[in-house]
Amino acid sequence: MAGKKRQEVREEDVTGLKYFDKIAPLLARLHEVGCGRDKAGNRQLHFDQYCMLVLLFLFNPVVRSLRAIQQASELRKVQRKLGCLRAALGSLSEAKEVFQPERLKEIIAELGEQLQPIARDPRLKDGGILGGFWGQSLNSE
Repeated sequence: MAGKKRQEVREEDVTGLKYFDKIAPLLARLHEVGCGRDKAGNRQLHFDQYCMLVLLFLFNPVVRSLRAIQQASELRKVQRKLGCLRAALGSLSEAKEVFQPERLKEIIAELGEQLQPIARDPRLKDGGILGGFWGQSLNSE
């Protein structure tokens, strides 16, 4: 029995690329992370690019597997925005072993400091509305 045919990732399917303008400079410092073991000097997928491809996966419902990430990396608009070439499936698979995810903690903290509350409603303080919804304060034990 044949499985469902995978949906091809097309340029018009990929959205949210404008958000990469903000995060790309923060991730740029990770570009050389994990390259020390590349003795041949032919690494084409770098940590910053891998992170942006993973974010592309999170922003786009049509990109839902490593193969779909690979397909998205073949699209010209993705390559231009993310600054990467086509990502090989093997490179995507080994990325979690090559790169050092703990190096993302500093960048995540920086982004967290930039967050602004979206509402200033006093009922949201200390779990207000949500605490009432669940029948208890979110701060209670």
